[in-house]
Amino acid sequence: MESRLLRSTVQPIGMLCVRAEYRIGLTVSEDCSPIFRLQVRNFGLAARLGSLTGLSRASGDFGERHKMTHGFGTRTTFRLALAGCLLSSLGGGTSWAQSLGDIQTAKAGETAIPAPDPMLGDGGTGPFYQWDGAIPNGPPQIIKIERFQSKHALAEAALSERIMYTSLGGPDGKQPIIVTGAVYLPKGPKPAGGWPIIAWAHGTVGLPDTCAPSFNGWSARDVEYLNNWLRQGYAVVASDYEGMGTNGPHPYMISRSAAVGTLHAVLAAQPRYPLSNNVVIVGQSQGAHTAANSGLIQQEVAPSIKLRGVVLTGWPGTMEMPALRMDQYDPWSVFYMRALPTYAAIDPDFRPESVLTPEGRKTYETFLAGCGSAATRTFMARGPVVNTLFTRDITPLETRAQPLRAYPPLRFKVPVFLGIGLADEQTFPRPTFDAAKRACALGSNIAIHMYPGFNHAGTVLRSQEDSLGWVKAVFGGKNPKGQCEKAVFPNE
Repeated sequence: MESRLLRSTVQPIGMLCVRAEYRIGLTVSEDCSPIFRLQVRNFGLAARLGSLTGLSRASGDFGERHKMTHGFGTRTTFRLALAGCLLSSLGGGTSWAQSLGDIQTAKAGETAIPAPDPMLGDGGTGPFYQWDGAIPNGPPQIIKIERFQSKHALAEAALSERIMYTSLGGPDGKQPIIVTGAVYLPKGPKPAGGWPIIAWAHGTVGLPDTCAPSFNGWSARDVEYLNNWLRQGYAVVASDYEGMGTNGPHPYMISRSAAVGTLHAVLAAQPRYPLSNNVVIVGQSQGAHTAANSGLIQQEVAPSIKLRGVVLTGWPGTMEMPALRMDQYDPWSVFYMRALPTYAAIDPDFRPESVLTPEGRKTYETFLAGCGSAATRTFMARGPVVNTLFTRDITPLETRAQPLRAYPPLRFKVPVFLGIGLADEQTFPRPTFDAAKRACALGSNIAIHMYPGFNHAGTVLRSQEDSLGWVKAVFGGKNPKGQCEKAVFPNE
């Protein structure tokens, strides 16, 4: 495993004399000579500390030699005394803090990181996923990078890294948060202007933090899918989503949360990697919900991005949930069980255990214990009566969440590729066709591809046979003709 120091720049600040204390240890002494002290805990940085650039341009010298230590638990300190109060570049790129003023703002605007809560699936991910200081204010920025071990790297990637970046979330969508994710760069020479970006929005992976793809890895299907994009010469930027991998509840299927996280991952990655500004957002299942919402709010959240298109498979056309039937087994109760952390994200005073019977708590804990669909299959095979799980009808909790799950008006400003498996047994084709019809009525350009006999999972790779050419076209500046005449459920 390789951990590396983020390339950092501190802009010149003239002769300003300021005393500031910050996590990365920037202080200014009594005689106005600045001291840059970097203290890093919990992950190793030594591999890069020896290659910091730009120090020779500073009129000063190392007062203390930095220690070269590999691995987790590293604590590295170096001191740079400069003549006057001028800090020179330490290697280019966007900095953790652009100036002393920004550092002070981050300290003054401190946002507390939630304490780990096992009932929300927190914990188990290791030091990289922890952040014990203030969350830097300002635009999205990467605050940690770590090279993937070989088992999590993608074969078609020249570089595979996990990232931690700043974003916005919380109940009102405006609170500074940290999110994790991954960046993969393709092999071969970098094109002029950087690598085009596939912003990948993943499907449902589970409740606990340990299911975050940057920690747990991708399914075999997704590995093949992502490698296919890399093989075409596209970088892949993938968010874990709010509350996946990091402390705090994951707002499952809350429209704005994952959409903002996906767009912010791109914005944070662009200054750190050789990436272009051309982006296609691609999503499957929960990720299609995310990708659609990302495309719909991109101009508001990330107007600097040149969004070229959106690719959707397994798209949930509606997020309306029926009321629970308490006196019988209700298949929808599995969704309500999985949504308990979402209700905690919406209402910080809500506790999952407050609505669970002893049997319900045992069931919920099985969802917190693993990733994938095993717990769901076991639950549905057992078919428990709803009132043996919940102490009361929790439909009102979902009623409160419904407006936050809904799509904005489906008026896409970029072309959309929609792959529909006609045997989709999870999101079901009819709601997807209905959503496509609504989007077409609002002027959206949607290329509809139907795949008879393909289910929810199988449509992903099958549709890529068609979406590869479509994405190449939109990256090339073309606007493929839509097929809104196909926005009709077959046999109707």
